[in-house]
Amino acid sequence: MSSTCTRYLVCYDIADNRKRKKYADALKDLGLIPIQKSVFYGDLKPPESRLLSEITWDMLDADEDKCLWFPCHLSPDRIRACLGLSQFTYDPPDCNKLI
Repeated sequence: MSSTCTRYLVCYDIADNRKRKKYADALKDLGLIPIQKSVFYGDLKPPESRLLSEITWDMLDADEDKCLWFPCHLSPDRIRACLGLSQFTYDPPDCNKLI
């Protein structure tokens, strides 16, 4: 992973089905991949990480929803070592490529 990208873990609890689907689609559009139904993982460049924060605050309601998003050092190998995730694959993006 290049130093121009930061690896993120996003976990959320969203009660509304439509909002949850829309938020998951937005995370996928950023290049994050699902580890579980409401846990996403991936490498983001600084503009994408700022957009992640903006999307989260714009789409979710702090009174109804919960969301954690933070940089992490969790490697794909560590994920595969967890229960039920032995087939997890992750192809990191080329973080030196311009958007």
